Amino acid sequence: MKLRRFLLRYYPPGIILEYKLRDETEMFKEIDLLELDESTDISLLADRIIANEPLISINKRHHVIMLITKLLERKKADRVADDFYLFQTLHAHVLPLTNCAFNKNGDKFLTGSYDRTCKIWDTMTGKELVSLEGHKNVVYAIAFNNPYGDKVITGSFDKTCRYV
Repeated sequence: MKLRRFLLRYYPPGIILEYKLRDETEMFKEIDLLELDESTDISLLADRIIANEPLISINKRHHVIMLITKLLERKKADRVADDFYLFQTLHAHVLPLTNCAFNKNGDKFLTGSYDRTCKIWDTMTGKELVSLEGHKNVVYAIAFNNPYGDKVITGSFDKTCRYV
């Protein structure tokens, strides 16, 4: 068996070993690093991986440390991106929402409701731009046209669709 290369798997975190057998067959082995967090001692973890994996020689220790470091950096970056917070609460429809949709730029969004209306909103300010009325039943489908986002279509349980 001969180790060909290391591959990273970001989710769930792990290292994949690509190796060849004597008959030139390519094989892969996965090393899961599910317990990886900021408190992990990278050197200790690298030593443990090398001790448990016969494909990895001690002279590849710096590669393993580099891979674990990349995984930790990515995990930190993902956590920052995943921190959600309440930006604004909007109360404009009389009845509950059926759905919402953003345009491609993200600067506008739509809401459809049981109150038979569709509203267009400015994402940053939270101000209602337009209220679309005319359906005789619940508005259950809404969408912007892509990629422009300058038109809106709505679908209703009254078996009609409307566009603006």
